[in-house]
Amino acid sequence: MLNELYDAAASLEDSNIKTPIWHDDYGTVPVGKPTFFVFIDTNGHISRVEPATDSEGIAGLRKWETGNGYSFPYFNIPPLWWMDFDPKKQDKPFKQALDKGKLTSDQLNQFIQEKTVTARLWEEKHLERIGDCLGKIACQLKSILGDPPDEYRSIAELIRRAGQSSATGFYEKLQAAFREAMLTAPSSATSYFKGAFHYGDNEPKNNISILLELADMSIFPYPVKHLDVGAWINDRLLHPLSQPDAFGNDLAGSEGRLPNVNVSVLGPVKLRAMNHEARCQYRYGEINEGSFPVGRASRDTIKGALEWLTAPEREGKTWATVSRASASNDPKKKNQEILLAYPSELPPDPPDTAMFFGGSAGVDTDNTGRFENCAQNVTGALRGLMAKNPNLDIRVFLLRKMDTARTRVSSHKRCSAQHLIQAAEKWQVGSRNLPLALVKQFTKDKKTAWGEPQTPFPMETVWALNTLWVRGGEKNGREKQPTWSPSRTKSLSTADGLALLLEDGTFHRPVLDRILYAATRNLMGLVLALGQAHAQGQVFATQKNYARQALIMPSVLGLLLYKLNITKEHYMKSAPYLVGRLLSLADQLHHHYCQHVRDGSVPPQLMGNALMATALEEPVKALALYCNRILPYQAWARTVSGDAVSLAHYFLSELGKVSSELGDVSSEAPSKAIPERCTDADKAQMLIGYLARPEKSDSSNS
Repeated sequence: MLNELYDAAASLEDSNIKTPIWHDDYGTVPVGKPTFFVFIDTNGHISRVEPATDSEGIAGLRKWETGNGYSFPYFNIPPLWWMDFDPKKQDKPFKQALDKGKLTSDQLNQFIQEKTVTARLWEEKHLERIGDCLGKIACQLKSILGDPPDEYRSIAELIRRAGQSSATGFYEKLQAAFREAMLTAPSSATSYFKGAFHYGDNEPKNNISILLELADMSIFPYPVKHLDVGAWINDRLLHPLSQPDAFGNDLAGSEGRLPNVNVSVLGPVKLRAMNHEARCQYRYGEINEGSFPVGRASRDTIKGALEWLTAPEREGKTWATVSRASASNDPKKKNQEILLAYPSELPPDPPDTAMFFGGSAGVDTDNTGRFENCAQNVTGALRGLMAKNPNLDIRVFLLRKMDTARTRVSSHKRCSAQHLIQAAEKWQVGSRNLPLALVKQFTKDKKTAWGEPQTPFPMETVWALNTLWVRGGEKNGREKQPTWSPSRTKSLSTADGLALLLEDGTFHRPVLDRILYAATRNLMGLVLALGQAHAQGQVFATQKNYARQALIMPSVLGLLLYKLNITKEHYMKSAPYLVGRLLSLADQLHHHYCQHVRDGSVPPQLMGNALMATALEEPVKALALYCNRILPYQAWARTVSGDAVSLAHYFLSELGKVSSELGDVSSEAPSKAIPERCTDADKAQMLIGYLARPEKSDSSNS
């Protein structure tokens, strides 16, 4: 058949006979079904309904149909009411009067009232499909047609008016229009009856054709049903305009949903979700692709970029998991979050930019200097790229999986490569803004060792500050020491971690204040737990995946003070810091006393540890309590003899030095005196003081 028809086409072409070509999705309206014109006014309301006949040119009308039953400006619906009706017995008189056109207004009104009360209405599936026809399909057609010439502007106006009605609203208005049309002319009710009512045991089909038209079509050059309007729509479907999309690329292929991308950790990610059934999405008069058209070329580019950035082999380079930082590590994949980071000019093998920001969920507590090594590698690579492009910048954004359907950008930053290099240097300097502070932990071979605090990654900082350490009962055993356990909170967002690294100046201060409050509130328990353990020469044992917080916590406190322009050269001479040192030494003296006087029986809290909670709020009150409680241990240290004398005299000497320094600070100026109430900055200094050790470390007692 193909050969024969090709020959016939050649003959037609030789005879200069043009055959019309219609777009595959632009089909004719079916003939032989009950068909009605539905006229829409300027407010999107149905003004009237009229039955249509073949003589009015129904056979020449066409609709754009993207799927079975999904079309515009014409579509099919089921009858409006599915009623109980017996035309052969109970309702025979009514049916005879209807067929003969002899119904009275009273008869028809009574029938409608009785039958519609018990009739079954459209199911949800019908409402959803009609809603798509009025909204989604109409918007897709508009994006293809673009701005029509003046003579064809009726189709654009119809699309606008149709979008003002929800499916439920359209259904209710259509019922009212049919009811009014029948009651106005009862003798003509038979022409509306099949469109309005269905009866019998079989479910009604979508066999009623609805033809949308403008109620005021006379003011337009051509109504929507005009054949010239249909021909113009067909031409646009066959030859779409080469208009640019939102990114300036070809608009072709902008209709329909954007593709999904399967992202590691997050799972399926929708590139954009705009539900036309959410009425708030119409606030700007557009919906779906009409509000932000993205052509096929742009879609393919965007999809490819996300797939490339999140490829498993580039974990740590261009992406990293940061879910634990935001306290959203949900096993059901909800609120999972990843960080994407890359330089504006990507080399074939990108540097570990994402690792620089996010760190790694799998932490090795013995891997000293991890951030320093990562920062050195990343900044070195960036300097190499900057040699070719001095204007190189770094793009960072966070993707959070809100639920199965929604993924959103929770934060995004852009800075110059030079700014990132400087920020990395300041971050490391700030993390070393500490006196001598050591943390005792278990090594890989299950021995114990004192280690220096480590520099945290930005997202590790958020993770640590989103962990609230609370007292969780007592251990079983002779000493019955209190236990501390971590509890996840949402004090900070991952965006706060980016701001802490990258931002400076006035706009940075509110974020910094919020972070400092979270640090002093949430980390206090960890500091007390470490202080109690260290005074006894023990390791504070916690869950393995939280062990690293003990190593980065002092650095976090030092970094926050550095961001406030409070350096260790100054705060080590401050009253809050010295109060923390005093209480730490009191713990060590108290523990030494217990070893020799109480046969090694240590109370649940050492003296200084018990006073820290009070000191962090009211230092003066805590010092008053200290002066009373230290007396028995001080008296013992002065009179002890034997093996305990050396350390006892050492602790007395250190307590004397710190007390003297505290007195000197308080006498220098009122601004440096011991505060009545501690600020968050004061609390951070006191916590560091409580963990600090003298240069000749008193850890020798372990």
